[in-house]
Amino acid sequence: MNTDDNIILEVDTIPKVDLDFMNNTHVEEIHMVKLLGEKIRDYQAGESLSDKKIMKLSQLLIQWLDHTHDHFQRENELMLDTHFPMYPMHSSEHTRVLEDMKQRVSAWQNTHDLDVIAEYVFSIWPHWFDGHVNSMDMMTARFAVMQGYQAA
Repeated sequence: MNTDDNIILEVDTIPKVDLDFMNNTHVEEIHMVKLLGEKIRDYQAGESLSDKKIMKLSQLLIQWLDHTHDHFQRENELMLDTHFPMYPMHSSEHTRVLEDMKQRVSAWQNTHDLDVIAEYVFSIWPHWFDGHVNSMDMMTARFAVMQGYQAA
Protein backbone atom coordinates (compact mmCIF):
# COMPACT_ATOMS: atom_id res chain seq x y z
CA MET A 1 0.00 0.00 0.00
CA ASN A 2 1.33 3.42 -0.94
CA THR A 3 1.74 5.48 2.24
CA ASP A 4 0.95 8.65 0.27
CA ASP A 5 -2.65 7.41 0.02
CA ASN A 6 -3.03 6.87 3.76
CA ILE A 7 -6.01 8.55 5.38
CA ILE A 8 -5.71 9.50 9.01
CA LEU A 9 -8.78 11.23 10.36
CA GLU A 10 -8.29 14.25 12.56
CA VAL A 11 -10.45 14.96 15.59
CA ASP A 12 -11.44 18.38 14.28
CA THR A 13 -12.72 16.96 10.98
CA ILE A 14 -15.29 14.64 12.55
CA PRO A 15 -18.58 16.42 13.16
CA LYS A 16 -19.88 16.67 16.68
CA VAL A 17 -23.10 14.87 17.49
CA ASP A 18 -25.60 16.04 20.11
CA LEU A 19 -24.27 13.82 22.93
CA ASP A 20 -20.90 14.40 24.57
CA PHE A 21 -20.31 10.77 25.52
CA MET A 22 -20.53 9.82 21.85
CA ASN A 23 -18.18 12.64 20.84
CA ASN A 24 -15.70 11.60 23.53
CA THR A 25 -15.80 7.99 22.31
CA HIS A 26 -15.20 9.12 18.73
CA VAL A 27 -12.20 11.20 19.83
CA GLU A 28 -10.76 8.24 21.75
CA GLU A 29 -11.18 6.03 18.71
CA ILE A 30 -9.52 8.50 16.38
CA HIS A 31 -6.55 8.77 18.75
CA MET A 32 -6.25 4.97 18.84
CA VAL A 33 -6.33 4.74 15.05
CA LYS A 34 -3.78 7.54 14.71
CA LEU A 35 -1.38 5.65 16.99
CA LEU A 36 -1.97 2.47 14.99
CA GLY A 37 -1.35 4.39 11.77
CA GLU A 38 1.93 5.79 13.10
CA LYS A 39 3.14 2.32 14.06
CA ILE A 40 2.12 0.88 10.70
CA ARG A 41 3.97 3.64 8.84
CA ASP A 42 7.06 3.11 10.99
CA TYR A 43 6.94 -0.62 10.40
CA GLN A 44 6.36 -0.21 6.65
CA ALA A 45 9.48 1.95 6.48
CA GLY A 46 11.56 -0.75 8.18
CA GLU A 47 13.10 -3.82 6.64
CA SER A 48 11.32 -6.53 8.61
CA LEU A 49 8.80 -7.04 11.37
CA SER A 50 10.42 -8.18 14.59
CA ASP A 51 8.52 -10.21 17.15
CA LYS A 52 8.42 -7.10 19.35
CA LYS A 53 6.82 -5.04 16.57
CA ILE A 54 4.32 -7.79 15.82
CA MET A 55 3.39 -7.98 19.50
CA LYS A 56 3.01 -4.19 19.79
CA LEU A 57 0.79 -3.96 16.73
CA SER A 58 -1.26 -6.94 17.93
CA GLN A 59 -1.79 -5.24 21.30
CA LEU A 60 -2.91 -2.00 19.66
CA LEU A 61 -5.31 -3.87 17.38
CA ILE A 62 -6.85 -5.76 20.31
CA GLN A 63 -7.22 -2.52 22.29
CA TRP A 64 -8.95 -0.92 19.30
CA LEU A 65 -11.21 -3.94 18.84
CA ASP A 66 -12.17 -3.91 22.54
CA HIS A 67 -12.80 -0.16 22.44
CA THR A 68 -14.95 -0.53 19.33
CA HIS A 69 -16.96 -3.31 20.96
CA ASP A 70 -17.65 -1.11 24.00
CA HIS A 71 -18.36 1.90 21.75
CA PHE A 72 -20.99 0.00 19.79
CA GLN A 73 -22.51 -1.56 22.90
CA ARG A 74 -23.03 1.87 24.51
CA GLU A 75 -24.66 3.21 21.35
CA ASN A 76 -26.87 0.13 21.03
CA GLU A 77 -28.00 0.56 24.65
CA LEU A 78 -28.78 4.23 23.97
CA MET A 79 -30.89 3.29 20.97
CA LEU A 80 -32.82 0.70 22.97
CA ASP A 81 -33.32 3.08 25.91
CA THR A 82 -34.72 5.80 23.65
CA HIS A 83 -36.70 3.44 21.37
CA PHE A 84 -34.80 4.71 18.34
CA PRO A 85 -36.83 3.56 15.30
CA MET A 86 -33.73 2.90 13.18
CA TYR A 87 -32.17 0.65 15.83
CA PRO A 88 -32.26 -2.50 13.65
CA MET A 89 -30.34 -0.80 10.83
CA HIS A 90 -27.84 1.00 13.05
CA SER A 91 -27.13 -1.96 15.32
CA SER A 92 -26.78 -4.34 12.36
CA GLU A 93 -24.17 -1.97 10.94
CA HIS A 94 -22.32 -2.18 14.26
CA THR A 95 -22.51 -5.98 14.11
CA ARG A 96 -21.23 -6.07 10.53
CA VAL A 97 -18.32 -3.70 11.19
CA LEU A 98 -17.31 -5.39 14.43
CA GLU A 99 -17.33 -8.81 12.75
CA ASP A 100 -15.23 -7.46 9.88
CA MET A 101 -12.78 -5.93 12.34
CA LYS A 102 -12.53 -9.22 14.28
CA GLN A 103 -11.77 -11.10 11.06
CA ARG A 104 -9.06 -8.62 10.09
CA VAL A 105 -7.43 -8.73 13.52
CA SER A 106 -7.54 -12.53 13.40
CA ALA A 107 -6.01 -12.52 9.91
CA TRP A 108 -3.24 -10.22 11.17
CA GLN A 109 -2.55 -12.54 14.10
CA ASN A 110 -2.27 -15.49 11.71
CA THR A 111 -0.33 -13.92 8.84
CA HIS A 112 1.27 -10.69 10.13
CA ASP A 113 0.49 -9.19 6.72
CA LEU A 114 1.06 -5.50 7.31
CA ASP A 115 -0.45 -4.44 3.98
CA VAL A 116 -3.83 -5.99 4.79
CA ILE A 117 -4.10 -4.23 8.15
CA ALA A 118 -2.75 -1.00 6.63
CA GLU A 119 -5.49 -1.02 3.99
CA TYR A 120 -8.10 -1.33 6.73
CA VAL A 121 -6.61 1.36 9.00
CA PHE A 122 -5.78 3.85 6.25
CA SER A 123 -8.62 3.36 3.78
CA ILE A 124 -11.56 1.13 4.67
CA TRP A 125 -12.12 2.22 8.27
CA PRO A 126 -11.72 6.02 7.78
CA HIS A 127 -14.24 6.06 4.93
CA TRP A 128 -16.70 3.98 6.92
CA PHE A 129 -16.25 5.90 10.19
CA ASP A 130 -16.67 9.32 8.61
CA GLY A 131 -19.86 8.26 6.85
CA HIS A 132 -21.22 6.47 9.90
CA VAL A 133 -20.74 9.43 12.24
CA ASN A 134 -22.20 11.83 9.67
CA SER A 135 -25.33 9.76 9.21
CA MET A 136 -26.28 7.09 11.73
CA ASP A 137 -24.59 8.52 14.82
CA MET A 138 -25.78 12.04 14.03
CA MET A 139 -29.41 10.87 13.76
CA THR A 140 -29.18 8.63 16.82
CA ALA A 141 -27.84 11.38 19.07
CA ARG A 142 -30.32 13.95 17.78
CA PHE A 143 -33.23 11.56 18.32
CA ALA A 144 -32.05 10.71 21.86
CA VAL A 145 -31.86 14.39 22.81
CA MET A 146 -35.30 15.03 21.30
CA GLN A 147 -36.61 12.19 23.49
CA GLY A 148 -35.20 13.93 26.57
CA TYR A 149 -32.21 11.63 27.02
CA GLN A 150 -29.58 12.95 29.39
CA ALA A 151 -26.36 11.07 29.98
CA ALA A 152 -25.86 9.97 33.57
